[in-house]
Amino acid sequence: MLEELRKNQEELAKRVILKDKYFINDIKYVAGVDQSFAGEKIISACVLLDFPSLKPLRGKTTIEKVNFPYIPTFLMFREGMPAVRAVQSLTNDYRNEKIVIMVDGSGIAHPRRCGLACYVAIKTGYPAIGITKKRLFGEVREPKKEFENQPLMDGDELIGYAMKTCKRCKPIYISPGSHITVETSLLLTEMCLKGYKLPEPVRIAHNLATEAKKKYLS
Repeated sequence: MLEELRKNQEELAKRVILKDKYFINDIKYVAGVDQSFAGEKIISACVLLDFPSLKPLRGKTTIEKVNFPYIPTFLMFREGMPAVRAVQSLTNDYRNEKIVIMVDGSGIAHPRRCGLACYVAIKTGYPAIGITKKRLFGEVREPKKEFENQPLMDGDELIGYAMKTCKRCKPIYISPGSHITVETSLLLTEMCLKGYKLPEPVRIAHNLATEAKKKYLS
């Protein structure tokens, strides 16, 4: 089964476009996606923020049954469609707007160049950026100073950046999903920081998913 899934990811990776779909000054909204698990349920949270003010505008959570086991580097098959449906539900009234999505998951910094952010970007058509708290793939010299970033490499290829976003926190790892460049992914992430480890779209989505899980379990 895993070999078939690998081929699926490799085919999807061929559809990744590392070009900016929008000029950064034309971006009107940024969305964040995060997910939480409660037993056999997956809770997907999506939030929409005005850009560049980062004012939260709306949030949405969905709850679905988990239908795929946890297998590292194959999370798109477990979390992908629930994340896509949460994004589509939230952005339904904004179809013609220029939106960039930040996903709690890898972009091309993935062994087969096809992390969750790639899946979300390809399925929704929106540019997406992958943000992770742990390095899944690639080599990097860890940044030591606040706001320092270091290139995340696969051999000679730049696939993302590690960035120390606050003085006492460990770095986050940033990589494009699709419809956006590595450089713009870094710049947009920097513009979405407000003193916390995670950029605001992902941080607020994480908080929303956590609250939704508490309510579901109570």
